[in-house]
Amino acid sequence: MEIKCGNQKLEAYPVEPFIYEVATNGKKEFYQDVWDAFGSNLHMNNSSAKITKIPVIPISDEQIKAEIIAIKLGEKRTYPGEYIKEFKNTKPKVQKNTKTRPKKKITLKRVLYVLAFAVWLTWLIGALVLLFNSR
Repeated sequence: MEIKCGNQKLEAYPVEPFIYEVATNGKKEFYQDVWDAFGSNLHMNNSSAKITKIPVIPISDEQIKAEIIAIKLGEKRTYPGEYIKEFKNTKPKVQKNTKTRPKKKITLKRVLYVLAFAVWLTWLIGALVLLFNSR
């Protein structure tokens, strides 16, 4: 079965008449089972991931029979390539000459470096104050 989601066409063979979309930070993944959606890396690694239940219309019994007969007769099911495009899961290319800088991640290591620098600077200023006040 082919489904359309946004501007993409995807193939799906659902066990139930729903598919599940896991989306976060501009990334999307589709699953046929709700437990697969909950157990996906995208959902498990991102607390902000949202799971959306999308209803789909399953293939009709007549179409299933027609496909079985076509397979038995050895008919190759080809469709004009200009109408159907393969979905490719690729990352968008990053432009190298952009003026915006990527955001730096705040990590525990960076916070500790800033705290160590603040302690060192405080100690240095305190030492200088004591040195000039003792005269």
